[in-house]
Amino acid sequence: MTWSIIAREPATGQIGIAAASRFFAVGVRLPFIASGVGAIATQALVNSLYGTNGLRLLRAGHSAAEVVSMLVAADAGRDHRQLHVMDSTGRVAAYTGVACVDWCGHLVGNEWSVAGNFLAGAAVLEDTVEAFLVNSKLPMARRLVAAMQAGEAAGGDKRGKQSAVLDLRRGGMARPGSARR
Repeated sequence: MTWSIIAREPATGQIGIAAASRFFAVGVRLPFIASGVGAIATQALVNSLYGTNGLRLLRAGHSAAEVVSMLVAADAGRDHRQLHVMDSTGRVAAYTGVACVDWCGHLVGNEWSVAGNFLAGAAVLEDTVEAFLVNSKLPMARRLVAAMQAGEAAGGDKRGKQSAVLDLRRGGMARPGSARR
């Protein structure tokens, strides 16, 4: 359904998610993000419980890798899903189910993660990452947009795009009741 990037700005702790998809209203179902907690992108055959339960697990102190492991293990539909998670310290983990639609995959690095399915090819993710990394002097929002534009130039979602989302949260601890979802 989509490709997305989750990234953290080390100097400020700001966390962001950007995504594009042929799916309508991707911003309603894909991004789950909370200041001082982390970010989760659930895509392919979306399971929104990955987002709500994942943020709960991050708040409880689980690492990104533990969250991915726990969510995927509890889901009978995991083979059709894709998930990537970043905790508040920038640790990342990702999962791409074996039954996701080609081309699909994910890349993880230091304080960033990209994932996608139904893509034109691996270059979509590779170019997204490269643009994010080389534009380190830009403000976070512009950096994420530049990354997504590079992925789109490499072919993006092979079915086209109908929606996109950019969600940024400040670093630091979340105020009670301030987290999305």
